[in-house]
Amino acid sequence: MLLSMEEFRVFEPKKTTYALFGWPLGHTMSPALHAQLFAASGQDADYIGVAVPPEALAEAFTLARQKLGGINCTIPHKKAVIPLLDEVDAAAHDLCAVNTIAFREGKAIGYNTDILGVAESLKRDGITPRGKKALLLGYGGAASVIAHYCVSQGAHLTITGRDMDKAAALQKQLCDTVPGAQVSVFSRRHIPRDIQLVFNSTPVGMFPRENAAPLHFLPHKTEYVFDAIYNPPVTATMKLANPRKTKTRDGLFMLVMQAAHAQTIWSGVQFEPAACETILRRTYGQLAAKRLHDKHGKQNIVLCGFMGSGKTTIGRKLARLTGLQFIDADQYLEEREGKKIPDIFAERGEAYFRDRESAYIRELSQRSGIVLSLGGGAVLREENVHAVKQTGLLIHLDTPFYRIVKNLSHSVSRPLLNKPDKQAETRRLYNARKAIYHRVSDFSVRSPKISETLEQLVKSI
Repeated sequence: MLLSMEEFRVFEPKKTTYALFGWPLGHTMSPALHAQLFAASGQDADYIGVAVPPEALAEAFTLARQKLGGINCTIPHKKAVIPLLDEVDAAAHDLCAVNTIAFREGKAIGYNTDILGVAESLKRDGITPRGKKALLLGYGGAASVIAHYCVSQGAHLTITGRDMDKAAALQKQLCDTVPGAQVSVFSRRHIPRDIQLVFNSTPVGMFPRENAAPLHFLPHKTEYVFDAIYNPPVTATMKLANPRKTKTRDGLFMLVMQAAHAQTIWSGVQFEPAACETILRRTYGQLAAKRLHDKHGKQNIVLCGFMGSGKTTIGRKLARLTGLQFIDADQYLEEREGKKIPDIFAERGEAYFRDRESAYIRELSQRSGIVLSLGGGAVLREENVHAVKQTGLLIHLDTPFYRIVKNLSHSVSRPLLNKPDKQAETRRLYNARKAIYHRVSDFSVRSPKISETLEQLVKSI
């Protein structure tokens, strides 16, 4: 639930309620994320977003003391809220930024869980900053958090951005609060070439301007790229990395972990790593569903690919992650016709089957909010491609041929493969269709593993 200030003034919580204060808030995923965390920990609580203009922060904070169990703050309130607090945790004090507020015994106490999210992200990727040369793009609130973590862990940090005075101010803040901090400031033209870790804390590359990047290229020794942006999940800065030698991480895991730590502060609950991983996957799915509409202007996700490529299995998993309904076009056809596809081929022939297939695809394409798995030959007809693309994003599962052969090895329900040499016929059809799948689809994903294919697919949207 997202509220305006006018709505928040009259809001009366029905149970323990927490809120996110920010301006603006149209992009936030925090209410859905916290709802998952509440469910995972068995808490009966609500979480709302409140669009609080800067001039209304003091009023909103007073109302929060009366109505809420705690607050998260995002841009532009992380520093502005500090004078309104009774106490500030030492880490938040050093960071000069508060993102989590707890109300206890009449006091408002400020914390910063963003830095815990950063630490968890690097730990997850096996990245140790100590002794590394790190580059920080930006000097705002998120930059302060990343910078403090890097220098406190023994990294030599270089800060860059458009405003060298602001970069120098962050440098001074770090040197004043972190003993032995190694911090340099350079313009983007003079970034050291031996940088190993790159951190983007700027909003450059965030949806909808996601083709922008704060750098044109990465230093050639870059081993790791962390981008605090999570929409898109694969940013323009991350795309600069060589996937064979450079790990990348978007900001969504940081978002999940800072939220989990905020709930620990509010209520004392602890979250198992496995629960956080599940929530992360679901949040990626929710983001994909949001981007399906916001970026692509579509209501459905449509999967195409050769028989045995995993469309049904992956489609079901994708539907669970995104909250969409799964429909297998072949199964739908069989239910409507009252016969199995091999029987339809045997009794009426392939031409009849293709006509019925097209009719049902047109029907299904009129629906909204579905993951649709197409039969292997459906996209051979342009009319089918045109129909599904009216409402759907068409994605090709480019599964390696050896995996397809393995998947089909025990199948006896593929009438097109009823030949003396089944593998040779599979290869012939695969070669004949592969270029067509690539041509008609909006994009392709490729991996021999279902889990990797699913992750790539969700992030590609």
